[in-house]
Amino acid sequence: MHTFIARESDYQLVADPDSLKGAHAPSLAGAYTVEEAVPALLAPSGLTAEIRDRTITLRGRDAPSREEVTGATDLQLSVTGSRIRGAKPTSPVISVSREQIAELGHSDLGSFARSIPQNFNGGQNPGVVTSLQAGSENATSSSALNLRGLGPDATLTLFNGHRVAYDAVSQGIDISAIPMAAIDRVEIVADGASALYGSDAVGGVANIILRRDSDGLETSLRIGGATEGGAFQQQYSAVTGRRWRGGGFMIAGDFNKASDISASQRSFTRSVNPELTIYPSNRQWSAVFAGHQALGEVVEFELDAHYNRHKSRIGVPSSGTAALVQNGIVGQPDIESYSVSPSVTFRLPAGWEMTARATYASSNSHIMVDLFSGGSLSAVNNVRYKNDLWSAEFSAEGQLFAMPGGDARLAMGAGLRSNGLTAFSFRTTGATVRTLLSYSDSQTAIYSYGELFLPLVSDANASPLLRSLQLTGAVRYERYDEIGGLATPKVGLTYQPLSALTLKGSWGKSFKAPTLSQMNIVRQGVLISPTLYLPSPPSNRAVLQLSGGNKALEPETANALTLTAEFKPPKIPGFKAEASVFDVRYKNRVIRPIADSTQSFRSEYADLIIVNPSLEQVLAATANLPLGVQNQTGSLYDPANIAAIVNTGFQNAARQHIRGIDASISYGFSRKSDAFSLEGSASYLESDQRLSANQPVIQQAGTIFRPPHWRGRAGGSWQHGSTTLTLAYNYIGGTKDERTATTYKVDAFHTVDTTIAWKPRGKDMWSDWSFLLAGQNILNAHPSLIRTSSGAAPNYDATNYSAVGRTISLTVSKAW
Repeated sequence: MHTFIARESDYQLVADPDSLKGAHAPSLAGAYTVEEAVPALLAPSGLTAEIRDRTITLRGRDAPSREEVTGATDLQLSVTGSRIRGAKPTSPVISVSREQIAELGHSDLGSFARSIPQNFNGGQNPGVVTSLQAGSENATSSSALNLRGLGPDATLTLFNGHRVAYDAVSQGIDISAIPMAAIDRVEIVADGASALYGSDAVGGVANIILRRDSDGLETSLRIGGATEGGAFQQQYSAVTGRRWRGGGFMIAGDFNKASDISASQRSFTRSVNPELTIYPSNRQWSAVFAGHQALGEVVEFELDAHYNRHKSRIGVPSSGTAALVQNGIVGQPDIESYSVSPSVTFRLPAGWEMTARATYASSNSHIMVDLFSGGSLSAVNNVRYKNDLWSAEFSAEGQLFAMPGGDARLAMGAGLRSNGLTAFSFRTTGATVRTLLSYSDSQTAIYSYGELFLPLVSDANASPLLRSLQLTGAVRYERYDEIGGLATPKVGLTYQPLSALTLKGSWGKSFKAPTLSQMNIVRQGVLISPTLYLPSPPSNRAVLQLSGGNKALEPETANALTLTAEFKPPKIPGFKAEASVFDVRYKNRVIRPIADSTQSFRSEYADLIIVNPSLEQVLAATANLPLGVQNQTGSLYDPANIAAIVNTGFQNAARQHIRGIDASISYGFSRKSDAFSLEGSASYLESDQRLSANQPVIQQAGTIFRPPHWRGRAGGSWQHGSTTLTLAYNYIGGTKDERTATTYKVDAFHTVDTTIAWKPRGKDMWSDWSFLLAGQNILNAHPSLIRTSSGAAPNYDATNYSAVGRTISLTVSKAW
């Protein structure tokens, strides 16, 4: 409530988060000045406040620490999932603060993302180092959200509300590029949000909200590693800034270095080539700037900027026995990215606000790949991807008219956005240089949107079984220069029959434009031996396998329905339970239709195969291949003697259906000098896909290399004085391996994390220090083993389960 008063009155709030834990404010109705309202709200908590120069400073019963946060300015007037100030989104919002993420033992946002039950770890995840499992790969060792397992390109990730450049070719966003010290909190909406944010928001949207400013200097050091070897981490970070009347700034920097993990360092990967990298090394430098300055009461300038440099190394042998430098590949990605986003906000009469914002962002990926064959360096691939983004947007929000339940409000805006991708790759073999890939393309979109908020019933006109009733509606029109225009609506309802119970529902359409890489990636034709397929091809002859981009791709579209019940009984302060049912129906899904190319001759892929092709069909399929036919059979290529042509290139699938349940529960309470918090969350997922109208439905969720049906997390913390103990249990469900006629079970993955934090108080030598001892997967759980066709492939499902094992770390921080 104190943050609400600060926001609505344009006051700045300064508070020590430790002193606020367990404190609750009563409800307050009527007309009050700020000076009258704040003491009335704080009276039951024992907190005091000083109000001066439009700043509210809260103080607890103990002296405040040096770590101050700016609640009024860090907390935006609108929450992710709505552009209306003060409106509660009709879709569930996961909101986690920087302190909560650290208390769970995570050192970066990528690690935190992999712990979210609604997220799938496949795709852009450092633990997925090869493309041998269902096509999942991560060329740059980055970390991206992948809500509902729809792909990193179907989750829109924002930095402080604005877009940034995509990473490499996958169109995901590397969230580990933002140092932990720079963030205030992360908000995630696992529901379609294209009506508000445009393309890419089919699976949902995540907003990494930065600290708006800071005061003083805080430094931290983290040392840790895996107890079985590898993943030795050194992390150094600092955050500083200044805060003054009407403005402030924050600068945060981070250096993170970690060693790799090879198959030789894990007992369960002894059947794998010992030089296979199962977790890459990492060396990263990152920095963030955020600043704001008000000019009087009308105008405020803001500027966000980030910079990230990330290097890693990955080794992938070509066989199960040969040394890496005998036959194998060594990749060394080097990525540099940055963004700059200035904005200016005008506070207009009648409470309206208008904002103009621009963004420029760039991401450059340089990947050197050494190819070894016969014990020598046979070739070097030089791969470069450059993504850039620029955008400009004007938006406004304010009151329209009075209604029985409050003020109707409108948010609207329009803008222009352009994404570009330049890809270039050449191979050096001795003195010969050969171009493998070369294209440059861009997408430009113009858009406009509007969102309406209608409070029909509130406390002012409530009646039995009708405490609150609110309607929201949004629509966005976005037009691309190549694929045309699309309109995406969304409607929502919030109904509160009782003070303890809130029911919410939302329905909307979302879309995703085809990525530039999906349309432009080089087409390839590879001749493959029939012995590598299971089931086998119809004859014992070589198979021509085609892959690559498709300029004729159409936009993906989806209808999403979410129904939510939230229970917060007033008589049990600190308790909250929430459950949601979601249903997403996806059309024109852009996919590589055969997840595992070795299974190309299964019956469901019949539409993608030409059996016993004629010579004319083979020549037509290979006529425009930039690299020609790459023969991997060891025999002569005869285009008149081909068993089948298999098309594994990008195309639009007929449909995909995703549905499930999310549930969470939390309870925080205090007993004398102790504070306790308990929480749990779980997600159940069903997903199936039909490639074409004539093909059978293919189950996805619950099968190997795909999201499991169940993911969950439960934990609790106990704070006694300056010490906090946190314990968490993580569950990733098992899957079925149906790659052959015999079905095998892949066991579930159970891990336990714990942290002990000590933040001394008082004025002795330990004041302003903090210590965090963290243990993740403390029981050292190992992933279930699976069958592999090669000793060069991981013998576990790397898309779902981590091979890192138990890690122990110590973080020491000091405020100066």
